[in-house]
Amino acid sequence: MSMTTTPQGGDPDRLLSLLPAHLRTRDEQSGGALRALLTVVAGELELLEQDLADLYDGWFVETCDEDLLSRIADLIGLTEALPDLGEGTSWRTVVAHTISYRRNKGTVAVLEQVATEVTGWPSHAVEYFRLLATTAHVNHPRGDWPAVASLRHADRLDRTGGGHGLRADCPDARPEVHDLTRGAFEPLAHTAEVRRIATGRGRFGINQVGIFLFPLRSCQVGTADAVDRWPQARATAGGWTFDPLGRSTPLFADVSHERDARKHLAYEDELPVPLRPRRLKALLEEARRGALDARHLPLGVRIGRAGAPLPPGRLRVCGLEGLVPGTGDQVCVDAVAGRLVVYRDGAPLPSAEVFVRYHYGRLAEVGAGPYDRSERLGRALAADGYGSEGILTRIDVRSGPRPVPSAVLSLADALATVEQFPPPDGSPPGQTVVVAIGDSASYVGDLAVAVPEGTRLVLVAASAPHRAPTPDSAGQPVGAACVTDALRPHLYGSLTVSGGRGSSLVLDGITIEGDVRVPTGDFSGLTVSHCTVTGRVAVVPDTPPETDSTLRISLIRSVVGAVELTRSVSALLITDSVVDASSAGPAVSAPGSHLKISGSTVRGDILVRSIDADSALLDGLLLAEDRQAGCLRYSYVRPGSRTPRRFRCVPASGADSDLAPVYASKDPGSPLYLALARTCPVPIAEGGEGGTEMGVHHHLHRPLRQAALHRHLTPYLPAELEFGIIGS
Repeated sequence: MSMTTTPQGGDPDRLLSLLPAHLRTRDEQSGGALRALLTVVAGELELLEQDLADLYDGWFVETCDEDLLSRIADLIGLTEALPDLGEGTSWRTVVAHTISYRRNKGTVAVLEQVATEVTGWPSHAVEYFRLLATTAHVNHPRGDWPAVASLRHADRLDRTGGGHGLRADCPDARPEVHDLTRGAFEPLAHTAEVRRIATGRGRFGINQVGIFLFPLRSCQVGTADAVDRWPQARATAGGWTFDPLGRSTPLFADVSHERDARKHLAYEDELPVPLRPRRLKALLEEARRGALDARHLPLGVRIGRAGAPLPPGRLRVCGLEGLVPGTGDQVCVDAVAGRLVVYRDGAPLPSAEVFVRYHYGRLAEVGAGPYDRSERLGRALAADGYGSEGILTRIDVRSGPRPVPSAVLSLADALATVEQFPPPDGSPPGQTVVVAIGDSASYVGDLAVAVPEGTRLVLVAASAPHRAPTPDSAGQPVGAACVTDALRPHLYGSLTVSGGRGSSLVLDGITIEGDVRVPTGDFSGLTVSHCTVTGRVAVVPDTPPETDSTLRISLIRSVVGAVELTRSVSALLITDSVVDASSAGPAVSAPGSHLKISGSTVRGDILVRSIDADSALLDGLLLAEDRQAGCLRYSYVRPGSRTPRRFRCVPASGADSDLAPVYASKDPGSPLYLALARTCPVPIAEGGEGGTEMGVHHHLHRPLRQAALHRHLTPYLPAELEFGIIGS
């Protein structure tokens, strides 16, 4: 029998190479029956070899699967359960270093290392007996810890923290948001306190150790190697702001380099904390002397589209340095407020195009930001009904002084081009057109786009991949066509979207200073993922009378001002997002929609047909028309709301309680925006499903990380000492 096709299997060549040449020749002459047999055998052999390789990798903590870590932990006597602590955490390093912890038990260095690896956050440990103002022995003078502060050492005074007496169980205590270090680098000696550090009331005692956690992350906008892709600063009264929305946001330093926690305790320049003005001045002075490369500075400024970055000598710190005598451009930077003022020839420059690179802080990857979103983008695309396959075309948008081949300079032109790409005859339904914004520029003006019938438009902040897609890109995953990190584009205007039957839109990683409007009709889906929308996400009536629509609205990891839907929209999904309309109007107005909300914070009134909520913080009156459908679970609902049945919600159903959430900050420009403060009532701070907090930061599992740290840190604490966790 002649074999004309090769069955599915492995590569038989390596098995055939082991046979004598005359057998291989005879098999080719007889039709390849032996090759077909060895193809099947080779496939089974590859499966067996892969299984053996996986079994071998499972013996080592560095290479084993995540679900095998608990078994390796049992082998070394780590009997503590390994719970899921949320995104960005893994027990691999804890299990790998447990034996090292035990060898260094009792030292402050191991306490800091355990805190960092258990929680997944950078940490700093302080032994407070070293900060006590005591009479020094004549043989052991301590000149570096004076009992009286010197006003001449301003840098030491800068690192003096505040809010030491704030108690987590005191409802009248005001959350401290200005000192994000919480006094972790306190340089001054204090008199002894008898209050316990575990209660949050005392610190400076002989037997007390403070464990400072830093859950914030430093995000970089713009890079020194790509000057032409820097974002444009926002012009405001009296200067410019680094933030594209004109908000006052503190600047952070770059902490991307890795630190070996076993060598020394953490320093300020190794932790994600705001950039102090004197610290910025010290970095600039190093760069001016040539001791530091200017590309390693935490910020940069460029005047004009074709200009070069200003040298460190032209960057001045507000309040600490004066202008350099002479002519030319100079910039005064306010690192605390995230603002700058441009001077030309010694006089303030009223108008100019100012481009910047900088770092800012955030608690979670919610809203638009320069972080990697490729994995979540793939999940969002797979959930909208189209899947993540089948790219029809990709349009790159880049506005800058250096033209990019095949890139469109205007976002409006790119959207106009989309309307000229209907699916070709005979192509399968569900094709995707990707418009990738490859810079962090500000695009001014209202935009409108009509998505062709049966087409999904993906408007994403993403640069082109290293390899351009082939003309025949159908079936290529959307995530493979984009690199979604290090970009933060800004649209200064509203976006209006319409489309034919079966069309949809996905927005990802974009800051929109305006509204996102979709008219009713045949449009099938709108997904807003990792976006910041200062206005409304609204579905407006197109042609009355309204008819029932299959339109589905999804908000995923986004920050929006309000959601306003017509009665024809039947479904609204809000996941890990913020809807903040506390200033004016309702937050969600969707009288005909079933709202499914999970792990989100809504500030403002909500009007829906029915609702399902899970670990949500609904800080406004909730009015559900159909209270026989849906359920609220592990959520906060303001008293007076009309809701369906509740399960473990706060306050209890029918109770008249003054229990209310306490936020660390309500300022959208703050790194702690809508994060629950440490003075927040425990039923809210730990009332989410699984013992986590309610609201948009539910997925961080902050209470679980603290509880895990308490359990794992106790065995390594020296006898008679007590520790307290600060700043989480």
